[in-house]
Amino acid sequence: MFVLAIMTWPSVPAQIPVHWDISGQVDAYGSKFTGLLLLPIIALAGYLLIGLTAVFSPAQFQGRAMNALSWFRLTYVLIMAGVFAVIVTDVRGANLNMNYVIYPLLALMLIAIVNLLIHTNRNKSAKTSPPSGGGGIQV
Repeated sequence: MFVLAIMTWPSVPAQIPVHWDISGQVDAYGSKFTGLLLLPIIALAGYLLIGLTAVFSPAQFQGRAMNALSWFRLTYVLIMAGVFAVIVTDVRGANLNMNYVIYPLLALMLIAIVNLLIHTNRNKSAKTSPPSGGGGIQV
């Protein structure tokens, strides 16, 4: 995203689309910085913060839960890159409806969130249940 922002910067107008309404039409404009640099900065920061969750809570993100966290990180970056791609295509003259990009990506992220919750809950329940499977007193 940073490379594309730098390549696109000289050829875009001072005001570019930065927000879309529910019907997918542009309803707000912002500066070149807001549209071309702020979004990649936020994407990078979010990517790093999501990765740090495994550092701060390593017991919760072991095995498949770590894989699920990686998939969630990927979908986060895909959403940010999708929005960024719509901004860039719009300033280059294409009139792309944001809904065609964002809704499929949000559906993908919802799947990643559910997957992450399932695997982190499995890790949590595996650590809290007794090794015998939770049965009665063994003699």
